[in-house]
Amino acid sequence: MLADPAPAPKSPRRIAVVGGGLAGLVAADRLLAAGHSVVVFEKYPEAGGLVGTFSVGGEAIERFYHHLFTSDVDYVSLAEDLGLGGEIEWLPSKMGFYSGGRLYPFGTPASLLGFSPLGVKGRLELVLSTLRLRHMSDWRALEGETAIGWLKKNGYGRVLDVVWGPLLTQKYGRRAEEVGLVWLWGKIALRSRSRDKTGLGERLGYMRGSFGRVVEALLSRIASRGGELRPARPVKLASRSDGRWLVEFRGGSETFDLVLSTVAIPELLRLVPDLPAEARAAWSGISYTHALCPVLVVDRPLTRFYWTNVGDVTMPFGGFIEHTNYIPSSRYGGNHVIYLSDYVLPDDPKWTMPDRDLWEIYLPAATRLAPELERARILERHLFRAEYAQPIVGTHYSRVLPPVRTGVPGLYSAAMAQVYPEDRGQNYAVKIAREAAAALLSDLP
Repeated sequence: MLADPAPAPKSPRRIAVVGGGLAGLVAADRLLAAGHSVVVFEKYPEAGGLVGTFSVGGEAIERFYHHLFTSDVDYVSLAEDLGLGGEIEWLPSKMGFYSGGRLYPFGTPASLLGFSPLGVKGRLELVLSTLRLRHMSDWRALEGETAIGWLKKNGYGRVLDVVWGPLLTQKYGRRAEEVGLVWLWGKIALRSRSRDKTGLGERLGYMRGSFGRVVEALLSRIASRGGELRPARPVKLASRSDGRWLVEFRGGSETFDLVLSTVAIPELLRLVPDLPAEARAAWSGISYTHALCPVLVVDRPLTRFYWTNVGDVTMPFGGFIEHTNYIPSSRYGGNHVIYLSDYVLPDDPKWTMPDRDLWEIYLPAATRLAPELERARILERHLFRAEYAQPIVGTHYSRVLPPVRTGVPGLYSAAMAQVYPEDRGQNYAVKIAREAAAALLSDLP
C-alpha cells in the first residue's frame, strides 16, 4: 500500500542518507515522500542492517533475533503504513534463567517462587527493586547513579549477585560497572508494559515471514518514489564546501545539499571532519559493544523456553534464544532455530576469532545449558557479526547525547546511541529516523 505522496516542494533538495539499515530506509522514505531526491549509501551488499535475513526450511528468518513489545507503537504504525500491520502476530512467550548449572522458569510470579538461586531474601529484593523502578516515572532523577551502585546502595545485593550482575557482565564485560541506572529502569519498564492482563507472562510481536518484509516494502516504496539505493558503497568521507556536501564513497564522489547519517557515532566522527570541536569531544566518549550471533538449526527442540537469560559469567554467551519455541517450527520445514547472544567489547579476542574457533567455545557451553543438544543433529550453523550493536550508556548520558541536528549546517544524525532513555531496537530505529527526517524537513525554507 503506497501512502499518498506529499505535494512536491518548490525547491527539492538532493539528500544523501548514509546507512541502509532500518533507520536509513525509514528516513529515506520520509524524505522522498516530501518530494526530495534521495540516495542511500550502504556499505554491505544488502540493505536492512540487523534486520537482514537468511533462509531456514524455505522461510526467511532474521540473522539476529528480533521481536516487538506491545509498547512499540512506532514500528507498528510503520507496518500499518506499509500495509503489513495485520501481519504482526502477538504471541505469549516463555522465559528461562540459567544459574548454577540449572535451567529455571523465570519472569512470572509463580516462577519466582521456584527460583531457588535467589533464596527468600533475594526473591524479596527482586520484587521490591522491580516495583520501585517500575513506579519511577522521571528517568532524569536516576541519571546520576549506576545500575550496580544503586542496587548495592539500596541493599539489593543478592539480586545483584544472582541476576543483574551476571547479565550486565555478559553484555558489557569490564564496562558493566559504568552502566547507568536509566538502562536498568528502561529494561524493567519495557518488560512491564508487555505483560498480559493476567500478569502471568508477556506477549511479544513477530512479523509473519520475518521482519525482512518491512525492509522489502520500504525498498520497494523507495524505488517507486525515485529513490536510489547504492549497496556495497561504504562512505569514506563527507565534507562541506560552499554550502554543499561532497560525499566520497567507494568508486567515486558526488555532491549533495544535505546529509542524514544513520551510522554509529564513532563512524560519524570518522566520516565528518567538520563536526564542531565541542561536539567531537563530547561524542568521542560514546562507545559500544559489538555482537556475535551464532545460529544453530537442529532437528529437535532443546528447551521449553523462548528466551533464556544466562546468569553465569563463565558461559561464553548471555542469551539462549530458541526462536521455534515462540514461532512454530513448522514454518521452517520442521527445523528448530536457536540463537546465542554474545556481546563483546571491540578489543575482546573473540571479535576477531575465526568462526571455527568460536564454535569450539560455543557448542560445549550450549550443550551444558541444553543437554538435548548432544543428541540432536545439527543441520546448519551460522555465525553473524555486527559492529556497534549496543551503545554503552553511562551516568548523565543526556549531557553527551547527540542531537539529530549535529551543529553542522545540513548534517543530521539518527543513530541508536541517540534513542536514550530508551534502549536500541527496531521500534526506536523507526522513531529516531522519523525525528531526524522531520528536523531536516522543518529546517528547509
